[in-house]
Amino acid sequence: MKRATKNAAFLLIGEVVTRLLGFLVSALLARRLGIDGFGQVGFAFSVMSYGVIVTKFGLLTVGIREAARDRTRIPHLVSNVLSLRLLLSLAATAAIVCFALLVRKDQGVRLLLILFSTGVVAQTFMLEWLFTGIERTEFVALGHVLTNALYFVLVALLVRGPHQILLVPLALAAATIVAALVLAARYAAEFGMPRPGFDRDAWKQLAMTSWPVGVASVLTQIYVNFGIIALALLRTDKEAGLFTAAQRLVFFLLMLDRVFQAVFLPMVSRYYKSAPDRLPGLVGTAVRVIIVLTLPLCIGLSLLARPAVIVVFGNNYLEAAVPVVVLVWFLPLSLLTTLAGYTLLASGQERRFCLNTGVGVALALALSVAGIVVWGVTAAAVALVIGEACMLILMGRDFLRLCRPQLDRRMFVPLLGGLGVAAVLVLLRNWNWMVAAAASAVIYLAVLLLGRGIGREDLGLAEQ
Repeated sequence: MKRATKNAAFLLIGEVVTRLLGFLVSALLARRLGIDGFGQVGFAFSVMSYGVIVTKFGLLTVGIREAARDRTRIPHLVSNVLSLRLLLSLAATAAIVCFALLVRKDQGVRLLLILFSTGVVAQTFMLEWLFTGIERTEFVALGHVLTNALYFVLVALLVRGPHQILLVPLALAAATIVAALVLAARYAAEFGMPRPGFDRDAWKQLAMTSWPVGVASVLTQIYVNFGIIALALLRTDKEAGLFTAAQRLVFFLLMLDRVFQAVFLPMVSRYYKSAPDRLPGLVGTAVRVIIVLTLPLCIGLSLLARPAVIVVFGNNYLEAAVPVVVLVWFLPLSLLTTLAGYTLLASGQERRFCLNTGVGVALALALSVAGIVVWGVTAAAVALVIGEACMLILMGRDFLRLCRPQLDRRMFVPLLGGLGVAAVLVLLRNWNWMVAAAASAVIYLAVLLLGRGIGREDLGLAEQ
């Protein structure tokens, strides 16, 4: 099996299981905590996510790229990335604690924020980025699955109602620590025990290289989670809970983005360095695969949002269906933005990547603040999608200056299949939506196979 195909297979399996477990945790918490409690957890988790992205600050993206380029320096690279992340995690945790003490929320929410900050430190020791760089994605999948499996078990056993909400962040931190120890043991078997390093020259080089990516990552995380936080602060916990439910339902599908990121960045970095003439073929195939995978999901969830929300979260969350219809289009935009942005990173254009991200995030935040006060949940969804579209336009402009993807008439096959999906769902969804979904999937696959819209060779994106 080709290396990229094998890596994609491990990541896809791992992400499917991981996202499914995370999905089950969200559904469980939504039902056991109620809308307000679920909104409080979504709020605190989003704040924690800001802290986690600060600890990464582009270091993991640069680490993946450098590990892919030169494996002989991996122990030195890991030791210095670990030490820098540890310092950043302590600063981020302190900032979250200060925010918790100052925010105008009740005492229980403040304590929830403080407990979630423990997850920031725990995430520091996860080495999945290193295994991504050396293209051993079976261990990336193992780390993600183990974390989420333990988290699900602990939540299912310990969190029975709103009065046990404070056990949620403790369960997440404990699960993360166990997974980090497992990955560290695997790393030690091949490279020796990971130890924090204090090489000033290495720190300086990492900081100089990673800061544009880090700023872009922080900005991206800010706007992805801003809707939940703004709704919790400017509106109500209930609206934050509804948006959290909509986002969890759609972001379950972002497993595709995670798989694509982990496979594409090491590959495009190698191609740019050793085989630049093959880049157009690689990115052309990637564009086609993105459209093939995301188009039926977007059409299907747009038309079946109401029954999907009811099945997963219950009738109380029916109002989340409208933002789901909007948010689902974030998926293809995100994947295409990743493709363009990571090609820029592979070519060393970190600052251009950062600038493009900053403009898109600024637009999304402005729309969020203006819209959420008046329109609430739906405005948060619209702002997120518009911001991602803006980022794609900017990244795509610079990407096309660097590389023109090779596209062919097979691009039209998934579009034709998408029309079939829409027709079947419109005709059958009011009769039996599950039958309609199954029938539309069969129609789409038939069109792909007959039209040769995707082949087995595309699963690895390109020949190795």
